[in-house]
Amino acid sequence: MTEYAFHTLDVFTTQRFAGNPLAVLPDARGLSSDQMQTIAREFNFSETTFVLPPQKARHTAHVRIFTPAEELLFAGHPTVGTAYLLADLGIVPDHVDEIVFEEGVGPVPVRIERTGDAIATCTLTAARIPESEPTAPDRASLARMLKLAATDVLDFAGCWSCGLPFLVIPLASVEALSRLELDLTLWREMLHTYATQNVFPVARVTDTEWRARMIAPSHGVAEDPATGSAAAAFAGWLSQHVLRADGRFDALIRQGIEMGRPSEIHLSLDRHAGRVTAVRVGGAAVRISEGRIRV
Repeated sequence: MTEYAFHTLDVFTTQRFAGNPLAVLPDARGLSSDQMQTIAREFNFSETTFVLPPQKARHTAHVRIFTPAEELLFAGHPTVGTAYLLADLGIVPDHVDEIVFEEGVGPVPVRIERTGDAIATCTLTAARIPESEPTAPDRASLARMLKLAATDVLDFAGCWSCGLPFLVIPLASVEALSRLELDLTLWREMLHTYATQNVFPVARVTDTEWRARMIAPSHGVAEDPATGSAAAAFAGWLSQHVLRADGRFDALIRQGIEMGRPSEIHLSLDRHAGRVTAVRVGGAAVRISEGRIRV
């Protein structure tokens, strides 16, 4: 048997036992892909990351991300949480505030912000600009899939991706967001051949604050309390359907409320000539536990 050190964190929160749990193996050298998948199933968090030496010397690390069911090319809370842990452990030196992770989607820059000796936030810049995928199912069908009234679902649902696609479904109110329930039978029927099975319903609170949920049974995750990759994809939807002016736009996305794990995701996008030119997703994290796992 070989032992590997692990750490767990709660990400997109400053409070323990809130946000999105993450397991990180900061030195995963020697593990096969199958072993990584098995370890991710053992932790059974929405994601587990495995840190490896970078393939290019100018980068910080090669990071592989696994859900309990599969490997992902990119994910937000694993990127933010892994950066936080490596900085907090001193693997990323105190004087370094810009790092780059190699992920399946490509190089992902992360900015580390400190307050004194403490890590305040980590903010990634998406490796890809949001792209729109095929037309979404109609409003009435989406309402039935979410067990909502047709009036609870607004126009302009669509699939957006920054490397991991999500079906963004705008709802009429936070109240509707809170009472939705996924009909698994209809979900399978409607989305099994669609560009994504990841459902990301959202509701506007103010012009700069949104509430969201993320439901992804196909990833082995009934519901996710904070989804940075969905927030990055949502930037494309915001630019196309909400924003009118170019420049920088900042928004707060609150997720995980209905799960009892409130999370805060800070989204920032740059818009030029009506198109998104950069997307940043950031937040805080809290270390929870550490130990060794035998393989």
